[in-house]
Amino acid sequence: MRLRLPSLSSLRAFEAAALHLNLRRAAADLFITESAVSRQIASLESLLGVQLFHRANQRITLTAAGALYSVQVREMLRKLQRDTLEVMAHEGAGGTVELACVPTLAVEWLIPRLPDFYARHPQVVVNISAQSDVFLFDGTPYDAAIHFGEAVYPGARADLLFGEESVAVCHPQLFGRKKRIDAHDIANAPLLHLATRSFGWKQWMEAAGIDDVNAMRGARFDHHSMVIAAARAGLGIGLVPRFLVEEYLASGQLVSPVARSLRATSAYYLVQPDTRPMSHAMQHLRAWLLEAASKFAQGQSVPPREPRPATRK
Repeated sequence: MRLRLPSLSSLRAFEAAALHLNLRRAAADLFITESAVSRQIASLESLLGVQLFHRANQRITLTAAGALYSVQVREMLRKLQRDTLEVMAHEGAGGTVELACVPTLAVEWLIPRLPDFYARHPQVVVNISAQSDVFLFDGTPYDAAIHFGEAVYPGARADLLFGEESVAVCHPQLFGRKKRIDAHDIANAPLLHLATRSFGWKQWMEAAGIDDVNAMRGARFDHHSMVIAAARAGLGIGLVPRFLVEEYLASGQLVSPVARSLRATSAYYLVQPDTRPMSHAMQHLRAWLLEAASKFAQGQSVPPREPRPATRK
């Protein structure tokens, strides 16, 4: 006996109406008439034998069954869209990887290295989404994530990529003509913070033996890229991973006035959900990431060059 399934058009109409709780807006989203949306929903309710909406005074609200079904339908439609785009992207071969990644790491470290990966695996497509916080893989499209934190990640297995050392950086003219800059000068300068690491400067000052300065003052930013941009703009001094600013230090756009750095207790990890089998595309990406991270970590173990002196104009 053939199973009767809802039409795609009725599911799309229901999902749009459930999202907006307004038939007119749902119709505008779908480029059809309001009456067409209403007919599609009525057809779906008839097939299911369940009322999905309460209707009163031309207003609609979801029933309990409708609220539950809307979540399921929305995820199904999103998965169908992802699967369709995946087939279009790799033309039926190679596979696609959905990767969540810390934003600045993606921009400054991962993406510049991806040409090497594509040279080895030209038929694999890697889609990258910005994700700074720990999340549960259930209900997401992600095959893996690169996160900064601990080795233990909820519902996932973790591979260590590399650690992190942060340095103080600022615009070359932040301290004017002052020739010798020490830790106290840094502590009393305008501080730039990464919002997700509120105690970074406090830890740096404790390591420097400074306990008479408010280490929590100063502006906060969501991403390292913002902290770096603020430092380049002369807004203050930021504490950022050395590998993210090496080019700016080499070009003289930023300087690191003191040699003292802060070694993080956390590290960057590649995490993958325990419950999801690893695709061939993901196997290729994992092997390449571990190799690239190992080479990078070995390079980071080389003692850094002395910071360039501030330039004067």
